[in-house]
Amino acid sequence: LRLMENGEQNYYMAESESIDFRRYLSLFLSNWYWFAGALFIALTIAYGMNRYGSKVFTVQSTMLIKDEQYGGGFAEMDKIIPGGDIFRSHQNLQNEIGILKSFDLNHKVMYNLPEFHVVYVGVGRRGIAETLMYKDSPFIARFDSIEKQPAGIRLDVKVDSPERYHLTIEAFDYEGDHAFGERITKFGFNFALMPRSPALPVYVEDESNKYYFWFTRPANLANQYRSKLSVSPIVEEATLVNLSVNGASREQEADYLNALMKEYIQQGLDWKNEAADSTIKFINRQLDLTRDSLSSAEKKMENFRLDNRFVDLTTEGTLVLQRLERYENEKISLNLQMQYYEYLNEYLISRNESGSIVSPSVMGVADPVLLRLVEELSQLQQQQRQLGFLLRSDLPAVGLIAGKIDEARKSLLENVTNSINQMQISLDDVTGRIAGVERQLNKLPGTERNMINIQRKFELNNTVYNFLLEKRAEAGIAMASKVSDNRVIDRAEEYNARQIRPKSRQNYMMAFILGFLIPAGAIIIIDMMNNKVIDKKDIERTTKAPILGFISHSSYGTEIPVIEKPGSTLAESFRSIRTSLKYFTPEGESIVIAISSAVSGEGKTFVAVNLAAIMSLLGKKTLLVGLDLRKPRIHKILGVSNGSGMSTYLSGNDKFGDIIHKTTIDNLWYASSGLVPPNPAELIERGAMPKFIAEAKKEFDYIIL
Repeated sequence: LRLMENGEQNYYMAESESIDFRRYLSLFLSNWYWFAGALFIALTIAYGMNRYGSKVFTVQSTMLIKDEQYGGGFAEMDKIIPGGDIFRSHQNLQNEIGILKSFDLNHKVMYNLPEFHVVYVGVGRRGIAETLMYKDSPFIARFDSIEKQPAGIRLDVKVDSPERYHLTIEAFDYEGDHAFGERITKFGFNFALMPRSPALPVYVEDESNKYYFWFTRPANLANQYRSKLSVSPIVEEATLVNLSVNGASREQEADYLNALMKEYIQQGLDWKNEAADSTIKFINRQLDLTRDSLSSAEKKMENFRLDNRFVDLTTEGTLVLQRLERYENEKISLNLQMQYYEYLNEYLISRNESGSIVSPSVMGVADPVLLRLVEELSQLQQQQRQLGFLLRSDLPAVGLIAGKIDEARKSLLENVTNSINQMQISLDDVTGRIAGVERQLNKLPGTERNMINIQRKFELNNTVYNFLLEKRAEAGIAMASKVSDNRVIDRAEEYNARQIRPKSRQNYMMAFILGFLIPAGAIIIIDMMNNKVIDKKDIERTTKAPILGFISHSSYGTEIPVIEKPGSTLAESFRSIRTSLKYFTPEGESIVIAISSAVSGEGKTFVAVNLAAIMSLLGKKTLLVGLDLRKPRIHKILGVSNGSGMSTYLSGNDKFGDIIHKTTIDNLWYASSGLVPPNPAELIERGAMPKFIAEAKKEFDYIIL
């Protein structure tokens, strides 16, 4: 509805970019049921996730991995066996972390955890909730070898009574009833289900008594756990590490971490003991060779004394024997060193990797260059073994360490070859001195000479035997004194586990946020996409035009309810608009009111007719002009003919007075649309229209277009 005045007014304005928070708050409050429904649905979903979602826990433990700079307790070993430092493990923290996550170590751990070999799951009464059962399933599967059981195939069990159960294997389309303790030998399986404990009854009244289980492979478990195992230093530049793993069972994950740490510590001890074990084996072989010779020499000496009633040597014989013993002891020492060089030479040539190198100090070799070369080779072999846990054999780092080992072998082999040559010279020298003493021995009486020779052999073997016994004892002490460099600081305990999924508080908070954001977003989007006028604020946001009133849709079945239903709310709406128009229009002037809309069917004719009628009821002369030349309807509402009207006037065929007619309503006249012209828009834009308005204003108080 628009007032036609002398000057045109622009009632439209650009839409404000500011957000009307009050308007949106009003929208939200008026659509509160959207928020209530969304919150109910979101919180219900959150409850279901928290109630029936699979729970995941994180379990942690702490271990100290000692390094050389912190001392491993092995400095004291040098006091027991010189050169014992070659038994030390040369560790690197990152290597040790890699070993903890290695397949070989985890594979050993899984073999030592039989409860991991079968996974048991309990099913709730509704068939929705499932619970992982670790060490608390009512039955267990007994089998000979886990490797012989088909892995990953689900076996469903419905316990029917304390003695029997129903077994279903969907993978093989099998169902059958069995007794507990009965051997199942089908489809590659070979196991028997047995009640776990009297404290855990296999059948419980009013429970689902439904379970399923499957067999695993230690190799698969090793890969699964090493992939989810997290090992990280607690603080930088420290060897205190935190081990953590996530899983559905707190007790199971704790058992894994504790078994892993135990196996890791034991493996470190085994590696350390390899050198001492190799030393003891080497000494035992030498003792076996010496023991028989010593026993034979001892028996021969006793028999000689008995047969010849020999009591003691003469002074000259004693001196000769003492000199022989001194040279023989020197030769024994040289021979033992020669045996070690020959052992080392054979070890290097054969490229033996099965055991650690025996320490040179065990056989009395004190060559510092040799000690350094042996220790260097031992360190490189240890590094190669550690890299074998971490990297593939075809990677450059592995090839680099292998090249260093080859270089160390060459240097050590060259040193050993030179030492063997030098040792042979020393042996030849001491052998010559022994020969000189033996010539003096030949000058003694026959009985005394024979006694000296027998006693000489006995002392020789006895010295060697005692020396080897002493070295074996030292090596045994070294092995017994070895303790692990690593310590378990905090064991993994199930009561220290922390639930990480589902996060109940976070889920409820997220549900509350989404329960608000989703309906709020939907309301805002719907409002932004709305192109209809819902209330007066929609008009106020886009136009400066004053709002005169509101007219609702008519449900009375009449075209002029202000006349036919004067007491209706619709008639009252038009009276309100009439009052507003009187406020906005000056007194004593003829007022022209144009009613328009963007498209047809929005009620222009209905509003124009009823507005004209309500204005006429005030006693004001009112003219209703039908300017809808395309689809004229006023003549139908008023029940008059449409032969002549605005189209014939604007085209010059009729005069003003020819088209103005009185209605049955007091003070209301009309000018119908007339015949539908071919060019209604051009017809209205001609100069005849202003002339018509001017003439109408002379005779009427209100002109409704």
